[in-house]
Amino acid sequence: MRRILAFSGFLAAVVTGSLLVAPAANAATGPSSTRIDSVDRRQQGDRVLVNLSYNCPAGARIQLVVTVTAANGTRIAQGTRQKRVDCTGDWTATELRVDRDLAGAVFIVGAATARTVRTVCDDTSCETISFDETIRIS
Repeated sequence: MRRILAFSGFLAAVVTGSLLVAPAANAATGPSSTRIDSVDRRQQGDRVLVNLSYNCPAGARIQLVVTVTAANGTRIAQGTRQKRVDCTGDWTATELRVDRDLAGAVFIVGAATARTVRTVCDDTSCETISFDETIRIS
């Protein structure tokens, strides 16, 4: 009987402890957001400078992957850049220099599409979210 009571007490302590720890482990991959603030044409269209802001839980890490796609006549200009940064819990600005794919056209001023894929990780798990938006290259 003592063994059963001891085991029951141990099991209750483990379950209670895991309930207290589990939400904290998942909290770091909680709500995150990105927004593209501006996209500027650089180097005669061989590159665009993407000014992006992000927000994610303090202590987490975020991997940002931005792909810019634009039409240039009958050709397509496209480029991708990625960056890994630490989260502070507040909105933070960063720059990504997106070089065009050499097989495609150069970037021109005008409408384009940006796909931002963000992967937010803490010590135990990661969450990946993608977001497409219409942008303007200046």
